[in-house]
Amino acid sequence: MRALSALVLALLVGGCTAPAPPPATPEMSPAPGAPTPTQRRLDADLRAVAAALRDNHAGEVYAGAVAGTRAEDLAIALTLVDGRTLGVGPTAAHFPLMSVSKPFTYALALEQRGAGFMRARIGTNATGLPYNSLAAGAIRPSTAQNPLVNAGAIATHSYLRGPDPATKRARLLGFYARLAGRPLAVESAWRATPRAQTYALAYQMQAAGRLEGEVEDAVSRYLEACIVAVDVTTLAHMGATLANAGIAPGGDERIITAAHARDVLALMTIAGMYEDSGRWWQRVGLPAKSGVSGAILAVVPGWGAIAAYSPRLDAAGNSVRAALAIERLAARWQLHGVERLLAVPAR
Repeated sequence: MRALSALVLALLVGGCTAPAPPPATPEMSPAPGAPTPTQRRLDADLRAVAAALRDNHAGEVYAGAVAGTRAEDLAIALTLVDGRTLGVGPTAAHFPLMSVSKPFTYALALEQRGAGFMRARIGTNATGLPYNSLAAGAIRPSTAQNPLVNAGAIATHSYLRGPDPATKRARLLGFYARLAGRPLAVESAWRATPRAQTYALAYQMQAAGRLEGEVEDAVSRYLEACIVAVDVTTLAHMGATLANAGIAPGGDERIITAAHARDVLALMTIAGMYEDSGRWWQRVGLPAKSGVSGAILAVVPGWGAIAAYSPRLDAAGNSVRAALAIERLAARWQLHGVERLLAVPAR
């Protein structure tokens, strides 16, 4: 047990060697320390959790929700590191990545510029304030934000490499597509007029010396990343690449270095659920990222990823039903990161 715990700790905290994909057998074969329920049980649990949340109508749809949003949708998908995917609900429903794009953008910036460069320019600490807060850059001792709030994400886009904006856009979309295992596209019908606050955040970062190039370029590319269309199965596949230390699930293509995948997961743990991140980690114990479209991606290092989508949001901007779905599945499958290390039964 001690040896197994040490291996899981290496996976969670910074092992530089990717775990080998588990063998394709009728039973789940996750990384040591993870549960081993059968595929039939996983499917039954997904359906049971979705059914239990069917009549939960709490929360409000984001005021800027895109055309086609259906408030009562609830879709959940699970992708294991061996590539197998299960889903329940309207799994083909498309929605914009919104802020769930941020960890993947940061991953590309790490690949292009290096971790030392990005850490020096974009912070890593949670702000404790809403994701679009101007105050966060004014009242904190450091002007650094983090890549998972709007100000830090806009600045992260400014550091992406390319000879011109079009090339930078193409490289980012191509990177997203490699993570997804299929082509992805910006949904132009979802394009909206940028809010003044978005520009204010960008100029704030520029004034602090934390934005490279022109504000208009960085803002434009940031907003386009937010309206890349995905569904829960695609998002779960993207998350499973992070779970697999940067290797595409079910394959051997390395898309992100193991060290950079670790850094992205660490940031998701610290700030992925905005000002609710601390409560999320205590209750659920999984690196996660939410978006105001109603999507939440949660990653189980060495095992897989869960993506859930439901448009009604709580006060922090996190999907009510998606959060509950992932929390309940994590409890059923004993996925909490600390419980996996300590072998403590879920309460």
